[in-house]
Amino acid sequence: MEIVQEQRLGIARRALTKGCGRPGCACALPVSERFVLWALRQWQQDRALPREGSTLHRGFKVAGVLDALPDFAIAMDAFLFGARRAMDIHVPTCSSVSHDEAVLVALCGLAQADHDAPLVASLDIMMAPTASRVAAIRLKAFAVALAGAGLRIAPAAGAAAGRLN
Repeated sequence: MEIVQEQRLGIARRALTKGCGRPGCACALPVSERFVLWALRQWQQDRALPREGSTLHRGFKVAGVLDALPDFAIAMDAFLFGARRAMDIHVPTCSSVSHDEAVLVALCGLAQADHDAPLVASLDIMMAPTASRVAAIRLKAFAVALAGAGLRIAPAAGAAAGRLN
């Protein structure tokens, strides 16, 4: 009986650390990255300045980063209006992570880790220069607020953009 119990615990631990095993599934992401992914998708769904009581507003409040919501919204508006092409952001209920979503999460990691040069260079490729400057400043403020709330996305030292494909 004990062996079976230990085997079940081992399976449960692997499920928590590796997710479901499907390539590109959001369940394998750390909580901090899932929050960013959720926020991207929720913003895409609403596409308006989040007002009190909205799902995005409540989520930021629960996460303890309500003060960062304007920075996040302005950064996302910069992406919407300044991106060189339409961004592929899935609906909130989708389990897979698009390439664009993965890049935006990785950019938050660069901002948290003070990798400003790669952050700005990446944004310059993705966006018009004026919009990329706004996005960089606001994304940095958002990412720093996440870190302050315990939601660390930053790549390990020396591994800037390690999650990008």
